[in-house]
Amino acid sequence: MEFTPLTDEQRRSFDRDGFLVVPGALPEDLLRRLEAACDRLYSEGRTAEGLNDRGFWQMRNCLPRDDAFVELLDCPATVPLVVQLLSHNVQLITSHLVVRPPNADGPGGDRKVSGWHRDGGTSPSDLGLAQPRMFIKIAYWLSDLSEPGRGAIRLLPGSNDTSMPRPDGDADGEHLEIRARPGDAVLFENRTLHAVGDNYSAITRKSVFFGYGYRWLRPMDYASHSDELLARCDPIRRQLLGDSSGPMGFQLPEQGEVPLREWLAEHTGEVVSARAETPGVFATR
Repeated sequence: MEFTPLTDEQRRSFDRDGFLVVPGALPEDLLRRLEAACDRLYSEGRTAEGLNDRGFWQMRNCLPRDDAFVELLDCPATVPLVVQLLSHNVQLITSHLVVRPPNADGPGGDRKVSGWHRDGGTSPSDLGLAQPRMFIKIAYWLSDLSEPGRGAIRLLPGSNDTSMPRPDGDADGEHLEIRARPGDAVLFENRTLHAVGDNYSAITRKSVFFGYGYRWLRPMDYASHSDELLARCDPIRRQLLGDSSGPMGFQLPEQGEVPLREWLAEHTGEVVSARAETPGVFATR
């Protein structure tokens, strides 16, 4: 995997706001192939099952469905930043394709709007204010969301401080939207409050979300990936796909079982013992 350094300003920004925008994260060729894969799967899915009851279409665990998604697994503009923000001891926990067509109800219609929330299933209620940073999602935008009213994601800066309450309704309006262009990405952590605005434009919003979390977390949308897929991947991709020598490898990885450890040490000098008691706590070599 290519290395992209996380700058001090990026780290401060992510720690302060709970998200980070990476313009132009996707090269043009990969962007086109991702859009083609999205269009194909969306066409097949909408024909077979239609839109869901909230007016959009989604596919969980999309990664095995096209090699373009596999290539996104270790995207050099974004994934190295996640590793530096979390630790070497991470894997993919979700690959989520989401397509939101225009809202036929027009401006103010709420059928497609997702209310303000934090990610992590039941963890926000299980852990309350004590919830830590456990995973980071990367949203890749395949559509032009540079204008308001196109269903862009909304992020509440500073809400990774879990004492910040959820906003009531849509009081904060469109100024919190991430106005993205095709190929842009945004990283946001599990604690960051986010929502989706109305798409009352003529544009169908297409996006791919890849989430990376500590290896001791259960994946959200897969149990394991196929031997055929793993056999085609290098050691770092195998780690990111959840490959392990056995169940204990997720809790207490052996030397060499997490190749991102050596990769991170090579590029940053940060190392941690193979059986560290606290993943993510580094000693500088």
